[in-house]
Amino acid sequence: MSVRKIASCFAFAACSLMAVQVGAQQAYPTQPIRLVVPFAPGGTVDILARLIAQQIASPLGQSVIVENKPGAGSALGSDFVAKAPADGYTLLMASTSSMVINPNLQKLPYQLSNFAPVTLVASVPHVIVVNPKVPAKNLKEFLAYAKQAGKVNYATAGTGTPHHLSGALLAHMGGVSMTDVPYKGTGPALVDVISGQVEIMSVDLPPALPHIASGKVRALGVAAKKRAPQAPDIPTIAEAGLPGFEVTGWYGVVAPAGVPQPVIDKLAVAISQAMGSAEMKEKLAQLGATPEGISSKDFGDFMGKESTKWSNVIKTANIKIE
Repeated sequence: MSVRKIASCFAFAACSLMAVQVGAQQAYPTQPIRLVVPFAPGGTVDILARLIAQQIASPLGQSVIVENKPGAGSALGSDFVAKAPADGYTLLMASTSSMVINPNLQKLPYQLSNFAPVTLVASVPHVIVVNPKVPAKNLKEFLAYAKQAGKVNYATAGTGTPHHLSGALLAHMGGVSMTDVPYKGTGPALVDVISGQVEIMSVDLPPALPHIASGKVRALGVAAKKRAPQAPDIPTIAEAGLPGFEVTGWYGVVAPAGVPQPVIDKLAVAISQAMGSAEMKEKLAQLGATPEGISSKDFGDFMGKESTKWSNVIKTANIKIE
């Protein structure tokens, strides 16, 4: 066989392979999709995953199975997806902790670069609350109080959680000294703020709202760009006097790195359309969450910025997991 014929055969084979790959991407999905939740059933991440699975199954033409793989602070399930085949049939319900906090806090078998961003699903802002006995009606008064007191304690839902890092960020940006008091979860931490055992806490807005409404805690500000629809009377932290302070618990979908972009785009469109439906908006409002839905590129840029921000907070506050 001549060199020209051999070259023609290779070219034909390459074109055939590309055609098969393109065809497979266009046909995607041809089998059920697995959406891994790296936490136990019942939490916000799990609830969101199940809502999404229900909504995107029909437009994709395949069932979406939610699979819980808790353990090692979300590292077990996250690593499972990072090492899964890059075919779009294994996805991860990601969160602030699993994607941008844990990898910066400790050595893990995965990093942000091991994932392909699909889309941001929803976000839940933090709110800064204090015990009503604290002599501060707003954030500026609290920072003045903290500077005069020398040191105050802030409650967290555990070392390395967004609550912990948010408090450290507030202390750094506000120029005050605050000591973290870790608890085993948001509930116990909030209880001690209500009782006055601890002065202040940065907490997800939904669990704090009833206590703000009843006067058991006082809200100093919502850590978001805009006021929360669920609490329009509470100013943002920027409005309260600390521009640039933003802390939101966010949730999104990622895939193993290497999944073809057409597959990523198809998933992103299905999820974004689901998040825009009236039914999803109503259900998210009940969770205190705001629907998002952005392009995979924008989500990747967002996670990169979030990783840099929290990495800097961890280094500045010298936070370590023992």
